[in-house]
Amino acid sequence: MPVTLRMPEVCPTCGGSGGAPGATFSTCPECRGRGTISFGQGGFAVTRPCPVCRGRGKVPSQRCPTCQGAGDVQIDKRLMINIPPGTDDGTRLRLKGQGARGRGDIVVVIDVEPDRFFRREGGGLDVTGVVPINLAQAMLGTRIKVRTLDGKRVVLKVPPGTQHGQRFRIAGQGIEKNGRRGDQYVEIRVEVPEQLTPEQEAAAKAFAEKAGMKY
Repeated sequence: MPVTLRMPEVCPTCGGSGGAPGATFSTCPECRGRGTISFGQGGFAVTRPCPVCRGRGKVPSQRCPTCQGAGDVQIDKRLMINIPPGTDDGTRLRLKGQGARGRGDIVVVIDVEPDRFFRREGGGLDVTGVVPINLAQAMLGTRIKVRTLDGKRVVLKVPPGTQHGQRFRIAGQGIEKNGRRGDQYVEIRVEVPEQLTPEQEAAAKAFAEKAGMKY
């Protein structure tokens, strides 16, 4: 997948020197050419890069108009990241030699967004999707089409008397990783009407009385 990162690169105008074309360089008056300055903090001396010459030890007579003397510019670098199948949330991928100014590495941390249908439990290879059915389908049985990870549709037979929360397995349709592939589970959610018409309520009561169910 393509990723765009904003990162520093050597200024193309000054080549990293921080000086405008034709500028002359002199010893930095702040650090006297050392490139660092020291200051006391408690009983210790702290050394840091000189803020005037930016650690170079010299200052230009005129700053580079492109980078304003920084020596580098921010660019948008487009990278292609190969994410292996079955990558876990929090996985770190190292892109060697792709760091700032072509040096060092870039470490990409994968943040797996939750899917609207599938959920992965415990970092395994199995996935679960919740499928709603109505009360009649649960009692009498039905056939439903279920989406798989690769976008296909498979027909699942739901037997009569299926209970809310019951799970059915579709073998070999889970996550593939290192030559292994998990299974897909379908979790049934039986939806009950929130409101009934008078006719539907009468029919429900008649069914409950014949089935010996209390209400």
